[in-house]
Amino acid sequence: MVRLYNLHPFGSQRVVPCKQEPAQFCCGHDVLFVASAAASCGVEVFAVRREGRCEALGSFATLGSVLRMAHSRAGDYLVTIEEKSKATFLRAYVNWRCMSAGSSRVCVRMVGHKMEESYTETLKEQMSIVEMALSDPPLCISCCPINGDLLVGCKNKLVMFCLKYLVINQNLTVLDFERSLILHIDNFIPAEVAFCAGHIAITTELDVLILKLDLVQRDADRGAQCTHQISTTEKPVGGGIKDEASATHNLQLELDEFVICQKPVELLGEESKLCKIPVTLESTELAAEDKKHFQVRYLLFRRFTPDQSPFGFCEETKLHSVQLLPVYQTGSFMTANEETENDGKLLNLFCFFSLPHVGYLYSVGKVVELISTYQYSEKSEQAVLTPQFLHVITSSRKADSDKSRANSESEPGWNLYIINTVSTIQLYREMVDYSRTYENVKTESCIHLLSEAHLLVRAAIMDPSFLKSDEKEELLRAFRESCAFLGDCYSRFDTKDYHLALPYYRMSGLSVTEVLERLLSGSDEIQTYERGFIFYLTHSLNEELNEELSKELADKVIQIFYLADPVQLPHIICSSCMRNICPLTAVKYLRRVEDIMPSVVLTLTKAFMALKMGDLTMYECEMNSHKETILACGFIGQPKLLREFKEGIVIPTEFAVHLKVMQPGLLVAAIVALYENSKIELEEADTFFKMLCNNGEDIVPQLLIDFWEALLVVCSQEEVIQELLLRVTSQYVWRISKKQPPETKPLKTTEDLINSCNHYGFIFPWITFIMSAGSPLDIDCPDDTSKLQSILCGQSVDIPAALPILEPLTEAGNIGLTIRVLCSTRLGKYEESIEQLLRQCPPAAVLYVQHELKDDSQTVWWNKLLPELCERTRLTGSDCPVLISSLKETLSIVATELELRDFLTLLPEDGTAAFFLPYLLHCSQRKPLMWTQ
Repeated sequence: MVRLYNLHPFGSQRVVPCKQEPAQFCCGHDVLFVASAAASCGVEVFAVRREGRCEALGSFATLGSVLRMAHSRAGDYLVTIEEKSKATFLRAYVNWRCMSAGSSRVCVRMVGHKMEESYTETLKEQMSIVEMALSDPPLCISCCPINGDLLVGCKNKLVMFCLKYLVINQNLTVLDFERSLILHIDNFIPAEVAFCAGHIAITTELDVLILKLDLVQRDADRGAQCTHQISTTEKPVGGGIKDEASATHNLQLELDEFVICQKPVELLGEESKLCKIPVTLESTELAAEDKKHFQVRYLLFRRFTPDQSPFGFCEETKLHSVQLLPVYQTGSFMTANEETENDGKLLNLFCFFSLPHVGYLYSVGKVVELISTYQYSEKSEQAVLTPQFLHVITSSRKADSDKSRANSESEPGWNLYIINTVSTIQLYREMVDYSRTYENVKTESCIHLLSEAHLLVRAAIMDPSFLKSDEKEELLRAFRESCAFLGDCYSRFDTKDYHLALPYYRMSGLSVTEVLERLLSGSDEIQTYERGFIFYLTHSLNEELNEELSKELADKVIQIFYLADPVQLPHIICSSCMRNICPLTAVKYLRRVEDIMPSVVLTLTKAFMALKMGDLTMYECEMNSHKETILACGFIGQPKLLREFKEGIVIPTEFAVHLKVMQPGLLVAAIVALYENSKIELEEADTFFKMLCNNGEDIVPQLLIDFWEALLVVCSQEEVIQELLLRVTSQYVWRISKKQPPETKPLKTTEDLINSCNHYGFIFPWITFIMSAGSPLDIDCPDDTSKLQSILCGQSVDIPAALPILEPLTEAGNIGLTIRVLCSTRLGKYEESIEQLLRQCPPAAVLYVQHELKDDSQTVWWNKLLPELCERTRLTGSDCPVLISSLKETLSIVATELELRDFLTLLPEDGTAAFFLPYLLHCSQRKPLMWTQ
């Protein structure tokens, strides 16, 4: 919506005297082209300098009177539609600057004409007029600001000419054009066209059609001519074939002198194909390896009717001033008559067009949508959208603004006026001052004016020349100031867009203290606060800001939230900005809120304030009002009760320090709950406990190990589980190898973990047997030793990943033996495990085999264990009762499992018969020997 305010952005004007009556004019970056009226055929060229100063560069004659013209910065050529002898021609004026240098040489050539070498040497010093023959008269033209291609609108078709750079030799490059594509559009007479980056905008008197040319892969079977027919078989919108009765009825209406208007239509994106305007592509590009093939895509169709105007029916209702405006990655906002100074990436494209009393701006890039409408107070003749302004020429002032006849008879001539706008800063100041007149009267108008002032400054900052501007610092200050003004508006006024207070205050660079001082000055009696102010405060105080409010402001904030949003009061009190709050004041308001809406978070906040006051009685009363599990979950609602951030580092609060000493189990459970609810990351938790215990960076505190063990109980993510298992394994190994007991009592014993956590397994009997032998190394850390063995007895830990961690303990007495055997067993190396046990603890070998080797693995008993025990006993004799005992137990098991014949084959030939006889008898009694003949 456009509103009319009593502001004037024009600072001065320059008079440009013309020798002939101006008929057409256009701008070409730094030049102004003025075409003379029909009586004379020529173009005057002026150089546009800073502050609107103009200097005549020269002039050149045209072959006919100019009806339309446009300049392309890419290629620096001027294209015209001219009329001569009632015929219309399309011409391009190339190398026109040599005319301003005094050269009068001109050559006329047809497009695509092959130039001879001797002829082209003269092109450096002369202007070339390129004739582009068309089968139908040209009606409108547009140049692509990116590559200089030319689009020409004719009746029922559009013709595209590609700009070519012909390299004649190393010193001479000549511009030429090639007619490459024709878009046939039945029953469509374009009034204006705009062309940019393959996008085409076409207007008739009341219709707007926007198309996109997409490159497609070359088809080898396609001939020299490529034709694409776009199917529009869908149901037509606002038109189509009518039945006979309808046609008869319409004819009768026309006979009665009624005016028939089609229904207004707006179709966006894929729906725009329903406009029932078929487009056929005809490729006219010469056959070549790099020949391009296109397909057309519909983006937008809009149809207006004369009675759409709010001023009533008007036969002169026609569309005008269609533009395509690209936005580049450099931040520059360019019109269709400009181009970027470097090869910036095209980010988005906008299309503007206008009716006499309203203008429309659409986005036609990734998403097709209406961005804005502009209502005019008077009938418009022409409009141009620029980065900072929408310039509209209205019918009542056009004659006075554009040109005037000089009164002097001695020097007849005409004048053009170049109007200069005031500086951005000056206009911004005027708009801000003017907005104050609406501050207490019309909220919407005040916000609108300030928004326009903000956008004015923002557009100036986005301009590519901003970095070189003398007003750079002043513009930046104005930008921050405008953001602050808008933040004030959305905070103080009751508006549906109240949430915009937050981003505008953020962009202003103001601190929370500065915002509060702006809004609370002289407002001690205020009892109501608008939504925008509360929205800003809530989000700002809930973030981790390196800012502390004064005691007075902190107490004021509590009062504000108690009145405006009491549910948020516990969360606001826990903000890092509120460190200077008076605990007594906080408790007073918390108790008032608790009476109407109690919660666990509120109880914990009261306990926190009690700690700050040193009132342990009140603290215990609050903490005893809920079970520990409920309290642990309560911290999920407000993690800041336990931790805060300072310069990006997690810091434990006073509450966490107190819990570490008095209720470490609750603290660990709370941090586990925070992690499980994505309130804290694993690395943040590590830092939290290290900061809390202050044991040094290289020492892992027991409380952190307690947290890892507790997290293993509830965690379900396999990747995290493996990480935690390796972490606790590493700490168990470190403490055992360093003989370093934990500094505090672990929260969970090995038995607790085995009963509650699937990743800790029951310790095997053969391990218990080995450890019962005792070792000074194993006595120092019995709990860590049993937890480590329990993890290895479980089935979760990744043994290959754990082997490097376990390396320090592999030679550490009995515990080293258990670790080596456990790892070998988990890796399936049973025979290697037996050999290790036979070497260091033979009795454990039998227990090991009994526990580990079952079913298909039982053959190890007689294939490995029995032969090894027999051999070792024979070598040691009766000096090793342990071996003899193990051998007897093994013989008992083998005699039970094997047949007598198989058992006999295993016995040593030099063995003592009396020793083996009892086992032979047992085996024979169990299963009699079957003799074969």
